Amino acid sequence: MTPRFRIILAAALATALSFPSALFAQPGKAFPDSVVIKTFSREHVQGMAVDTLSRCYYMSFTTSFKKVDMEGNVIASVDSLNGHLGAMVFDPVSRRVYASLEYKDDEIGKLISRNLGVAAHSREDIGFNIAVFNVDEMTAPGTPAQKVMETFRVEEAAKDYKVRYGCSGIDGMALAPRIGRKGGKPCLYVSYGVYNDVDRNDNDHQIILRYSLRNLAKPKAKYFVYTGNTYYGVQNMAYDPLTGNLFLACYKGRKPQFPNHTLFAVPVLQKPVKKVLKGLENDGAHLLLQLDGQKEGFIPGWDFPKASTGFCTVGGGVWFNSSPVKTKAKGGQTCIVRKLIWTGDHPNPFRKP
Repeated sequence: MTPRFRIILAAALATALSFPSALFAQPGKAFPDSVVIKTFSREHVQGMAVDTLSRCYYMSFTTSFKKVDMEGNVIASVDSLNGHLGAMVFDPVSRRVYASLEYKDDEIGKLISRNLGVAAHSREDIGFNIAVFNVDEMTAPGTPAQKVMETFRVEEAAKDYKVRYGCSGIDGMALAPRIGRKGGKPCLYVSYGVYNDVDRNDNDHQIILRYSLRNLAKPKAKYFVYTGNTYYGVQNMAYDPLTGNLFLACYKGRKPQFPNHTLFAVPVLQKPVKKVLKGLENDGAHLLLQLDGQKEGFIPGWDFPKASTGFCTVGGGVWFNSSPVKTKAKGGQTCIVRKLIWTGDHPNPFRKP
């Protein structure tokens, strides 16, 4: 590689800012319209990301992180994580995957430990983490976690888990420009999980933390988004440079006073407003973000529940979605990855290629 080519490549990567569409004229074209992932797991797929340079998928199956080729073959993995590995996002500049990793004492945490045949976590050793995977060092199934994974504790979520907002931990991960600014270096956004509870009113906002990629020890900001209560909060999150929106994928909520959509859009260019929030009147003022098209008494969104188990975009309106598929083996699951095209139509905003 000549010095001049290195400079050109570095400039292209810098322009991409973790948003792969800047690197590819036809993003995702090489990938099949659908592929069945050739794996077997007790747990369903939780999240996914696409690497257009290495032409592979990255996927989480609750206790394992998998690197999968375009034919659906698992080519490398980190297995038997005694925690809940959830949503993820891939940064093609640093070639790192950022994922949520929870160690909890609730029913989900106990089930995970039981399936692995290990001791469950106590209230004292719960932890919510940003897990960072060096994907290029993953070369074979069963790669040791300590070789390729680094973790950073999300103390803000740990504090809220014990006392407020119906917080169940963290899940969604996304890379996007700083809220209120156009362009610039990408920030990491981490969304809360929120327990479903129809009898309380402090759990009707989605909560999102913003981090600098240079410092994952402490968030730079904390935002609230009024969507109504959803089942376990934001399950997956993705930034789309085509629309300029940060998309939030959730399981359908159960409070009858809300429309209970499963997909919401938050414009990144908006400036957050600091105010006392509905249901949180005794909690002081917080930074509030509006949904795209949100008005008083109106909560806009779409109904696309499949996004909750994994979705991402590679730009140009091309998206990928991972959905669980039960196998004939008892208790077994795999998944199917589908390529989709964004339309923005209601109620389903995607179409087949």
